Amino acid sequence: MNAVKRGDELPRPKPWRVIAQNTQAARGWIELQRSVIEALDRAWMDITADPRSMANPHRQHQLKANLRVVKFGEVELEQWQYEVTGGGRIWYAIDDEVRTIWITKASTGHPGVTDKGGGRRSR
Repeated sequence: MNAVKRGDELPRPKPWRVIAQNTQAARGWIELQRSVIEALDRAWMDITADPRSMANPHRQHQLKANLRVVKFGEVELEQWQYEVTGGGRIWYAIDDEVRTIWITKASTGHPGVTDKGGGRRSR
């Protein structure tokens, strides 16, 4: 363990790494940051505190059907959704082995593919 001195930033004891899976997810994250920074900060805290939290299932839950898992190479990871705002969403995959959360989609618009009708409303 590294020595910590006065004035040093104290890292979270057991952090999750959060990484954008692709350029589209990174751009969506930036757009959320520009438009709803407080809500995005709350999402970051909730996701990294407990990526599988069921405390508020309307805001944070595992996706269903064919969106329930996402493949990373040969590995299938659970894919979850966090409702940042009424329309804004973050989709993320949880890799427990390397304690990493992969942002697979981030958007200020609602991802219509999750609607029962399968409409396309995502931006």
